[in-house]
Amino acid sequence: MGPNETRNVILAIVISLGIMLGFEFFYNAPNRERLAEAQRAQAQLQAQQEPSASADTSDGAGAPATSPSGIVTREQALGASSGRIVIDTGEVDGSISLQGARIDDLNLREYRRTLDPASPEVTLLSPINTQFGHDAFFGWESRSGETTSTLSDSRSQWTAAEGSQLTPSTPVTLTFNAGNGQTIERTISVDEHFMFTITDVVRNGTGAPLEVRPFGTVRREGMPEGFRNNAIVMQGLIGAFGPNNSLQQRRFQDADKHARDRVRGRVGEDERLEEGQGTGGWLGITEHYWLAAIIPDQSERVSVYFDSRTEDAVNDYRAAYRGSWREVPAGGEITYTQRFFAGAKRYELLRAYQAGGPEAGGGAPIPRFDDAIDWGNFWFLTRPFFAMLHWFGQMFAGWGIVFNFGLAILASTVVIKLFMFPLVYQSFKSMAKMRGLQPKMKEIQERYAADKQRQQQEILKLYQTEKINPVAGCVPILLQIPVFFALYKTLTVTIEMRHEPFVGWVRDLSAQDPTSLFNLFGLLPFDVPSFLMIGLWPILYGVSMWALQALSPPPTDPVQAQIFRFLPILFTVMFAAFPAGLVIYWTWSNTLSILQQYVIMRRQGVETQLDKFLAKRLKATAAE
Repeated sequence: MGPNETRNVILAIVISLGIMLGFEFFYNAPNRERLAEAQRAQAQLQAQQEPSASADTSDGAGAPATSPSGIVTREQALGASSGRIVIDTGEVDGSISLQGARIDDLNLREYRRTLDPASPEVTLLSPINTQFGHDAFFGWESRSGETTSTLSDSRSQWTAAEGSQLTPSTPVTLTFNAGNGQTIERTISVDEHFMFTITDVVRNGTGAPLEVRPFGTVRREGMPEGFRNNAIVMQGLIGAFGPNNSLQQRRFQDADKHARDRVRGRVGEDERLEEGQGTGGWLGITEHYWLAAIIPDQSERVSVYFDSRTEDAVNDYRAAYRGSWREVPAGGEITYTQRFFAGAKRYELLRAYQAGGPEAGGGAPIPRFDDAIDWGNFWFLTRPFFAMLHWFGQMFAGWGIVFNFGLAILASTVVIKLFMFPLVYQSFKSMAKMRGLQPKMKEIQERYAADKQRQQQEILKLYQTEKINPVAGCVPILLQIPVFFALYKTLTVTIEMRHEPFVGWVRDLSAQDPTSLFNLFGLLPFDVPSFLMIGLWPILYGVSMWALQALSPPPTDPVQAQIFRFLPILFTVMFAAFPAGLVIYWTWSNTLSILQQYVIMRRQGVETQLDKFLAKRLKATAAE
């Protein structure tokens, strides 16, 4: 590729990036702010509406609930409920509704909605027909011949002993009388974390055998509170099921399209978004950091499906399963146990449940449960990178350091640099030689200024004589691409990085730098729009990029040189929207690269811009 073609390619890249960034900052970002404001206003309007007398009309695991005309507040729904059992553990608090034995009120005690320690707890589950309705319920179907009916569902009224309270040391027992001598006794227990165990005993007091099968449903009405569409984070319906318990994922956007297509008649009334049959597995609904998932008995043959429907302009999302038919003999009983996870997607905890055994409360192993964390298609990069960050983070935490994951990022960068050093050494060495050849290259350009083809031939001959590979300088950049992706993914999807502080002004490594150049980093008393948030760390990154460029041989073409001088500014603006942890990594990585390259260039006898600057300053000082 000749100089003109190279220049055109670089120009095309820069112009494309400029258009993308301009569209993002001046169109998408303001639109997101307006949309968020409209959603807040709509939420306030809905919260002010009067409670509706409409009941939840869910019939078993299949049909969606009919949304009422008015959406009640969470407090109204909890206050109007016909009986509740309190949930109280070290990590969660909430309650279980006796109507349907629904787990529909759950807060995560260790997680706050914002960085403020006094902010409310994260609410994961809320009663259906409230603003962010999200729950789970479990029931039974029965059949006689070809007729299938519901034995218990989300509307069934259960009873419990007065004063019952669910804690890790005190399970609760609920009873439902289905009539005709058929009863269900349900025992619910919870561990110290987020796993509920539901054991049903179905008793048949009739004189004839009874055929029944279990089902379970996780459902959500509308998007989660504070939902942000992030292409790098999987949010929606998720599970591991089917013949090989393979991972199945459908984003909320996919479910929305399915619901629209059903309204438009493009899909059948009973057509599901996803279906599968197999033994065991799990299914549920995942958000950025939280998961609500049902784990059937791992020896149970189950039929699983994802579905979404639109009711009164609100989409109803469901992940549900039906178990196998079994016979309850006349005057006999059967027992069935399943589990329900509702909490934070902490890696070590998910791994413990996946492995089963004593650490998971004695439960059976859950296949691919840690895949609830969105490792992405390049999991072979993100998993090892997270493992290294997590190891360093735990080590620094053991030393009593608060900003342990920030130091883990710095330590991981050093490890990566050491690992890559043998690969990049020759590249840096080649770049040092190229910088030393700048006078000869300039002489060739001046001598053959009128003959560009001859100029290029002479430069290539010079490369061959000096045994220099001009493409070698691309090696460090190419090696950094997978690292960039792995760290970006890890910082974005893992809850271990959520609200993790670093020294100074960075209080959340997973969010962008909170300072801005346009209010002098907080010195001026006004807030800056999100698309103008160019923090101090992105600026430090831009400075490090400029310094690194100063050590590299400049392009021979003046236009290319001018473009390269503009790149640090462009990347500073682009990196301003990235998580602070990623910008810290890249700035620290550039700093280490500067040190590496400087040492190599000095060993090659090449004078750098830093040497010239220091010599100039020392000369000026001596003259004074």
